[in-house]
Amino acid sequence: MRRVPEWLVAAGVAVSATLIAIVPRLIYNRFYYGGDMLESFVPSWHRIGTELLAGHWLTVNPDAWIGGNYAGEAAYGLYNPVNLANYMLTAKFEDLSVAAFVIMAEFLALFALATYLLCREYGARRAPAILAGLTIPFSGFTLFYEAGGWPSGMMAVAWVTLFWWSALRLSRGRTNPLFTFVIGALTISMGNPYAALGAVIVLSGIGIGLLIERKFFRLLVLAITGACAGTAALVTYLPLFLSVDVTSRTGSTGIFNDTFLQPQIGGAAAMSSPSYLPVITTFDGPVEVIPSLYLAWFVLPLLPWLQWERIRALFASAEFRRAHGRPLISLAVIAFVYFLFTFGPSNVGMFRWPIRLVEYLYLCVVIGLSLALSLGIASTVIRRRAAASTALIALGFYLAFSSSPALTGRHALFALLIAALCVVAYAAWRARRTSGLVTAFVLGTVVVTAAQVYSLTYDIVPDSRSDPSSTTRLSEQTDRYQGTVLQIAELESTSPADITAGRILFGNEIMASSVPGSINAYTGIGFTEFQNALCMDYRGAVCPDAYAALWQSVNANIAIPLIDYLRVSTLVVQNSLLPEVQASPPPSGWHITELSDSRTVLQRDIPLPLPLPGRVSYASDGVEVLASEAGATRETVRIGGSGGTVSFARLAWPGYSATVDGETVNADAGWHGLLEVAVPPGDHELIVTFHPPRERLSVTVFGAGAVVVLILTVLDPMLRRRKLGAATTLRR
Repeated sequence: MRRVPEWLVAAGVAVSATLIAIVPRLIYNRFYYGGDMLESFVPSWHRIGTELLAGHWLTVNPDAWIGGNYAGEAAYGLYNPVNLANYMLTAKFEDLSVAAFVIMAEFLALFALATYLLCREYGARRAPAILAGLTIPFSGFTLFYEAGGWPSGMMAVAWVTLFWWSALRLSRGRTNPLFTFVIGALTISMGNPYAALGAVIVLSGIGIGLLIERKFFRLLVLAITGACAGTAALVTYLPLFLSVDVTSRTGSTGIFNDTFLQPQIGGAAAMSSPSYLPVITTFDGPVEVIPSLYLAWFVLPLLPWLQWERIRALFASAEFRRAHGRPLISLAVIAFVYFLFTFGPSNVGMFRWPIRLVEYLYLCVVIGLSLALSLGIASTVIRRRAAASTALIALGFYLAFSSSPALTGRHALFALLIAALCVVAYAAWRARRTSGLVTAFVLGTVVVTAAQVYSLTYDIVPDSRSDPSSTTRLSEQTDRYQGTVLQIAELESTSPADITAGRILFGNEIMASSVPGSINAYTGIGFTEFQNALCMDYRGAVCPDAYAALWQSVNANIAIPLIDYLRVSTLVVQNSLLPEVQASPPPSGWHITELSDSRTVLQRDIPLPLPLPGRVSYASDGVEVLASEAGATRETVRIGGSGGTVSFARLAWPGYSATVDGETVNADAGWHGLLEVAVPPGDHELIVTFHPPRERLSVTVFGAGAVVVLILTVLDPMLRRRKLGAATTLRR
């Protein structure tokens, strides 16, 4: 194996991870299509990708309303070219669950590759590094939470690991600043704040190591490179911070603990129990429904077999401490920080739900394990070591039983499976030493992963909720919708059959259909005033009281119904929520186009844009709207009359500006948060445009950072050569 090129081994790790990622989907074809994946990300990726393929890069999509501020959401990472490429790829898929699998397999493979490279950079041998790379992507939280439903987190941990490797190499002078800058910028710009946090923690850990080693020049190079890469945070997150005052995220500061998704340190003792369900406050109650604190089946049973005496002797050696001990300081610092975050309070500023960081802590664990395993396996006192491993397996069984006694049979089967796999691993080690052991561990990981997925999806019955993933089915259920759609429905009142069929849609699912625009959408930030007006939650669910409000005047000054103010052309009403709508004649100016057991669909008798063009929703008395050319980020309106106000069917996100005949005028939030502009008397051209707040400043700063890194990339090797030459001269 030593003769195989390093790049080929690394590629093999990535390919192997991809193949293992197929296993969960083979067992349950919707494994990678749950949670935020289906409610938020994939449908939006599909819509953004479709627009990109059509030549439109949208920072805001007014047709998606509360979910349409793509720049402000930050999570979509609009400035990350890898993200954009994946969005265009997603747009090519008819089955969104397949698209989700492909993208998640890509990042599981990247995570595996980056982990392998990082272990090698810290000094691990190939076989243990391969084991680490093929272990951490299939740990409980990463596979079941991140890859299964929180794709932004999956992308973040993969990018952070790759950045850690590149930054570590830069700190040792083994790569150039430009390479680390590019990876750092991709890491930070991918859109998840935990990626930015991870980059800071990694840089801090490596920086402390360099400081202790007194390598001040390498520290300076790393700091400058990291700071320049950090300018990508301005482009990515500044629109969010400058928009927060109008969103539900305002006031997300301070440190407090509501215990939600806060793991307890004792749960780590069951990290090798595949069926252990932690006692944590979650979305589903006080006990988890997935093994979120599981790391790998072999980690704890392997501990008695490590060569602890040799490890202690090495750390006691002055030569080892000089050569390897100091570089390992960065690993220790990073692990310590992630330990504090993982088992700390539930909310620290904008960072909440600390279990999200357990995979970073476990990454540090597998790096350390790969280094220890590189020293070999102990071959003395076999019976004692086997007894210790058995005791650790029994402990894992007991902890699993304690958390969920109703699944005792399942826990017992997993404990027996681990015991059997340990026997196989021991036999493989006796036959092929470390390579045989690693092979057995990897194959065991595949078996355990398959068993976990099967056991956790065993209770899923055919008629349970299964959100639609087919864009064809979505379009078939919505092909009669016209213009902007508003759905009055609540998730709790929706039958699984209606969700599966696509008759009632929540979140961003409708964005993957042929419908041009929907007021109902998923949002991670919200628009408080608008959501309050429609009693709408973050998934686009609307309370029944909103229906009556639609037919009432907006306010005393805007004497038109709210439904006209929003320019709604199609109204979808859930019958189980409002049965009286099904039994009553439609309101004046509307007719029923569909009447079924699940929904009543109403449409206007006279389609919009009459009487107002474009996205203009209201013009006060004295203002005549003559024409409008409307796009996603720009609208040009010809107006006349004695002056007044013009309102638009656009949420007034920070970033909108307006000019009248080239002169800047205020573009403010009007009633219910819709964009409103005051116009003077006479004939004028009103232009409304949207740019993410401080976009030009952010891009300029990022560009300046790139220039600095380019200069540093030229200077770094020159200064290193000069320093090396000076050192050689002194030795002579």
